[in-house]
This record gives sequence, C-alpha cells and structure tokens, in this order.
Amino acid sequence: MKTLLKNKFFIFIISLLIAVGLWVYVVTVVNPEDTKTITNIPVSFANLTVLEGKGLMLTGGEKQYISLELSGKRSDLKQLSSSNVEAVADLSRIDSAGSYEITWSLDLPSTVASGDVGIVSSSSNKAKVKVSEYVKDMQLPVRVEHVGTLPDGYILDQAVLSSDTILVSGPAEELEQLKEAVITVELDQLTATIDREVEYRLVDVEGLSPQTSDYVTLSQSSLHLYIPVLHYKEIKLEVKLVEGGGVRVNDAKVSLDPPIIAVTGSEEALKDLDSLTILEIDLAKASNDDEWTVVPELPAGVSFRGTEPSVRVGVKFTGIMMKHFTIACSEIQRLDDNETLAFGEQKVSIKVRGKLTDLSGLTAQDILVTADLEKDYDPTTKTVTLTILLPEGLQAAVMNGPYAVQVIEVEPEETT
Repeated sequence: MKTLLKNKFFIFIISLLIAVGLWVYVVTVVNPEDTKTITNIPVSFANLTVLEGKGLMLTGGEKQYISLELSGKRSDLKQLSSSNVEAVADLSRIDSAGSYEITWSLDLPSTVASGDVGIVSSSSNKAKVKVSEYVKDMQLPVRVEHVGTLPDGYILDQAVLSSDTILVSGPAEELEQLKEAVITVELDQLTATIDREVEYRLVDVEGLSPQTSDYVTLSQSSLHLYIPVLHYKEIKLEVKLVEGGGVRVNDAKVSLDPPIIAVTGSEEALKDLDSLTILEIDLAKASNDDEWTVVPELPAGVSFRGTEPSVRVGVKFTGIMMKHFTIACSEIQRLDDNETLAFGEQKVSIKVRGKLTDLSGLTAQDILVTADLEKDYDPTTKTVTLTILLPEGLQAAVMNGPYAVQVIEVEPEETT
C-alpha cells in the first residue's frame, strides 16, 4: 500500500514539472517577437473585370513572385507560408494600354490579423504589368481550302459548315493582323462524303498562320464540315430522228447546245449511262431550221450537276427542196362518178418536199390526183378529199395534206 502511494506521488510530481515546463516554453519561446522570410509569394490582381469594362486586358506580368521578411509573434509567423499569403495588386486605376508598376498590398489568412504582422523587407514593392486594348468577339470568316486532286469519276458538292464565322477575343495588336480561319481538305484519294468535326487554322493578312498568344481566345476549336463527294460523269446527248416527209436521217443535221451534260449519281446508276436520248423528231412534221428547247429527263438515281440545264435542239436539211405544183381540177380523175356533183374550183395547189435531185425534174403531169366522189365526199362541208400519188422511186412526199376541193350540185343533163 505504501509503495502504491509513493508511485502516485511520484507521477504527480512529474506531471507538475511537465506542466510548468510547458508554461515556461509557451511564455518564453512561442510568443516572443520574431522574424520570418517567405519566398515565392504569388502576386494576384484585383478588378480584372473593371479593366475589361474599360476595353483593356492584362497581357503581361500575371505570374510574378516576391520574397518577404515578416515580423510578428512567433505563433502568428508560424501560420504563414507562400500557400496562404498573397500580394494583391489593384488594376482599377488603369485607364489606357501601356506598361505599369503597381503597388501591392499584403493579404494574410483570416487566422492572422494584418496589424500583428509587419513587413521588414521585400524583394520588390511593386508589380510590373502590361495592359493592352481588348477586342471582344471579333468575327472571322471561315474558308474551306482544297488541296490535291480528286480521283477520276468523283466530284465535290457545295461545302456546308456549322458556322461561316468564328468569334475571336484578345489583344487588339494580335487580332488586327488576322484575316480568316481556314479549313484544309485533302482531295487525294478522297472517295467518301465528309461529315465530321474538323479543326481550322488562323491566317493573317499575309497568308501565314501566326502563333497566337494565350491571351487570344476562340469561340470554338472546331467546326462541323459536310461536303458530299459524288460519283460524276459527263454524258452525250442524242436526238432520235424518224424519217418522213421526203426527208431521211442522212438529210437532217441536228445541233445540240450543250451537246454534253454533267450528272452525278450512284456508281451503279452511272455505270452504263454514256448517252441520253432527249428528243424524238418526226421529220415529216419538221421544217428546216426548226428549234426546240428541252429539259432532259434523267434516269432514277441520277441528278444534274449544278442547275437544271435547258438544251437547245436545232435541225437543218441538206439537199432537200420544197416544190409547188398547180393541178387543174379538170385533170383530177373522178372515181365513182356522180353526175350531180361538179368541182367548184378551177385548180388546186399542192406542195411536195423531197430530194433536190428527184424533184428538179418532176412536173404536174407526173402527179396523179384522184377524187372518189362516193367515199371521200363530205356533204356537210361539200368538199371531196383528194388522193395524191407521186411517181414510184422518188424520195419525196406530199406536204400540208390532206388536200380537198369544193363541190357543187348540178342538174344532170337530160338524155334524148
């Protein structure tokens, strides 16, 4: 029992001595005035938005550090380090672009009162900065640049961008040198449509790509580009001629303007499409120097390259002539004769077209004209339609038919 009491007393004496020692340490060691040197204290800047509101921006001096020798209570100094101490420079008084030296103020953590710490010395008592004119959201046009050559049989359609401009902000001295943003498209071996996000590069007034500073900001770093890559082919236009009216295919010369059109479509649709018939001309109904305007009809899956073309088609005859003949009605052969009907005209004029060499010797006497007064007579109009036959073997045809003559009723002669 006595041993236990002696141990408790000994522990009490030891605890008392430790407490006294700690009190002496706090009074004599922790709280005395002292000095401390802190290096790499960052310089920060206040009122940057005020600067921007004046059309200005900070373009130099953002990363500055100073060293300070501070004095104060040792317990306060121990709380200070480069991670919680800042030198703050106020930019609100700057009104124009230029270089400045700004006095800074010390910003301490909230656990240390600013009046309890003093500055003994500093590596610099001012922050050096550069201020430039600020341009916000300047529009730069975007241009698509093609480099190389597409493979044969392919063509590019119109490029479509998600935006024709980009917005650039930054120092005026840098932005005033910029001209446009350029997207480069490599055409070599390009056979598929482009439909993706692409990057662009800035180009200055001299056509070079300048290295811009970190102060230049862009509204976006890429744009969506869509360029259809199409199968392409040039096809020949043709006209079908139907012989007639004394004109054969070899006697007609056709002109087309344009004679060739460009089309796009799938590889399968264009595979066998080398020519296209756009018009059928019946030569029996056509005249020399006739013209037509035709919009070609394309097969399914094929489209015009560009705007829809209008093709002008013309036809000219070579070695063909038109000849007029006058036939007296008295020379007309009457079939199934009717004595009560007589021709009310003295003559009829007809036109014959054909080969010049064949018609040059043709006369009215070579042409057989007949009138069937039973089958071809029209009592309503009192006309009879004529049948006109040309000599066999001639390359010729009667034009502007059918022909008819007026018929009058007469009293038949009495038989004695």
